[in-house]
Amino acid sequence: MLLPLCLMMLGLWERERGADDWAAFAAEGRQLDRIVADLEARVPKDGRIDWSMQFRRNGQLYGGPLALDQARAARNEVATLTTVMEWRRLLPPVVIVGGAIAAALSILVLLAGTLLGQVGRTSRDALVRGFSLMRRVIPTALSAQILAATAGFVAAVTFEAGMLVQTGFSAGALKLLGLAVVVVGGAVVVAGSTVLGLRRALSAFEPDPLPILGRVVTAAEAPGLWRLTEALADRLGALKPDAVVVGLGGGFFVSAGPAELEPGGQRLEGRILYLPLPYLALMRVDETATILAHELAHYAGGDTAYSQRFLPIYAGVGRSLDAVAAGHHGSFSLLGPSLRLGVFVMERFHLAVRHWSRAREFAADAAGAGATSAEAAARALLRTGAVQPRIAETLDAAAQAPDSAPADLVAAVLDRVAAQGLDDPGAHLETEQPHPTDTHPTTRDRVAALGLTIDANLIAAAAARPPSDAPGQLAAYFADPAGLCRAATADFLAAVRAQDAAFRAHLEATAAEIEADEKVLHENRRPQAIVFVTAGILFGVAALALALFGLPGLSPQEARIVAAVALVCGVALGGPGLYRLRDGERVIMALRPEGLHVPGLDRAIAWDDIADLDMTLDRLTMVTRLLLPPEVAVPQRIPGGRGIKLDPKRRIVTLKHGLPRKMKPQDFADLIGRYRDAAQARRILAETAARPVPHESQVA
Repeated sequence: MLLPLCLMMLGLWERERGADDWAAFAAEGRQLDRIVADLEARVPKDGRIDWSMQFRRNGQLYGGPLALDQARAARNEVATLTTVMEWRRLLPPVVIVGGAIAAALSILVLLAGTLLGQVGRTSRDALVRGFSLMRRVIPTALSAQILAATAGFVAAVTFEAGMLVQTGFSAGALKLLGLAVVVVGGAVVVAGSTVLGLRRALSAFEPDPLPILGRVVTAAEAPGLWRLTEALADRLGALKPDAVVVGLGGGFFVSAGPAELEPGGQRLEGRILYLPLPYLALMRVDETATILAHELAHYAGGDTAYSQRFLPIYAGVGRSLDAVAAGHHGSFSLLGPSLRLGVFVMERFHLAVRHWSRAREFAADAAGAGATSAEAAARALLRTGAVQPRIAETLDAAAQAPDSAPADLVAAVLDRVAAQGLDDPGAHLETEQPHPTDTHPTTRDRVAALGLTIDANLIAAAAARPPSDAPGQLAAYFADPAGLCRAATADFLAAVRAQDAAFRAHLEATAAEIEADEKVLHENRRPQAIVFVTAGILFGVAALALALFGLPGLSPQEARIVAAVALVCGVALGGPGLYRLRDGERVIMALRPEGLHVPGLDRAIAWDDIADLDMTLDRLTMVTRLLLPPEVAVPQRIPGGRGIKLDPKRRIVTLKHGLPRKMKPQDFADLIGRYRDAAQARRILAETAARPVPHESQVA
């Protein structure tokens, strides 16, 4: 709200100044009318020259006929400026209205976001309806605010630039007018592109299928599991899943939207229940039943359908924020209010969603405990935290060396647990259960909501080693547990190999993007030098013309002084221009696959030795700052380099140079980024090739 209000206050101040400026010029015009009328009345009728007629203009005193001519010229000039000031008075109301509209929209959106956030806590339907409306309104509101603020800003800059006309076309005034044109043009372009981007936020949103690494098990393949699931659904009065998917990674969850199974790409629709096989092998039967009842309770409460309803809201507001953020820059904060408004709305919605997510998790926990017992529910919560590290360690080791991984990773998890035991459940009390779409309360809060206290006995029960017949426990759920575990392992390893292959292909493509030979960048000085030489020639021609022919209204001595000044300006501009043309386009830097070579430094800087870098454009000069890590020696300066600044204490190398030939600032930044990315890709490829392959016994 601060920027729109400041814009409105500026408009009020400009309105007062505009009225005063117009009044001053109007008064001066009336005075000049009287002076011209008086001089015209004093002109002798017989054609004689009356030297007593005098008029002072711009510090020069004119007499006779010249006095009347200069008085009329001054009157016409003031009349033109008065007209400009009259038109200029129309701009402050635009500034005021633009700032007021932007501020009013800020207030309305802030109030609406706060109110909808509060109302959304009363019911999930109210939350979805309210923020669905906000999703449709936000792009229009942000567009209107951006246009209003831009109109006010452009009017304010134009108003201030209008005062420059009274200074004539001096060099300083022309520079300021050029700057004003650039600023106004930039504001209009950024606002226009942002508003066009906001139009996309109103388009329909189709959620992407949820990727799941697993495979479907039918009632024939998992008779025990399906019987248990259906019995719990009947007891809870919940909808039964359309498909049960098992895999190795992740936690238990349910979904009700489109999904795509990996690695095969099978598409699923409807209600999906996902179960991780390692947990099923390590959890007691009552713990598994509690978790299944918990997940099915989400169907009974409509939680999955609710999640599908709020995903488009997240997407719509998120796309609005992306559109505004794309045009927002740190040095140009005109879009800042709109960006912060969108962030505020997203935060209100997120807090309300989190409120209901936590509430529904507690309700689902209660439903799970009702199907078994509170003690079993608490034990299941603690045991998942104790089991998860052993599963993660086994799967991570297999992902590091998929070709030497065991054929049954579920059995490998059980072997690891038998050798190391489970983690201390007390170390995971602040953990939130993983879920692909929703948030969860911490384990501590969920156990407390069940009415139980986490004591030593509960911790010990949750951390107890699984029984020796744990591998056979899966037989209670599946017809062929060993075959299913091997198939799930094959799926997991196939997905890992596919991901590794895609990543390696990306690294190889990144490394191949740069040239193997040295790429030398030259400073593009020729256009600037030509401009300087041309300006010098024009000043020289003007000086010669003044010296030969003089200038009306100037005495010969004054004309010679002006000619001398013009000649000095011509030499001052043309001399450096000719020097730059003769000097040619100097080498800025040489890019090599292994590093960056800069003339004037005693050694190249390896790409891997650059901890960070930033680039800024200061007028026509690129400023590149390289941050070196502590273990890398700072290069030293040698003869032959220009625009280099070394800061050994802060380990920063600063390079100042013009833009490379045929490059824009973004082109230059992208080129440096490609060389750094290619160096990193080659390093990762080399490390991967040199990494020893673990023996199978090490993985298992």
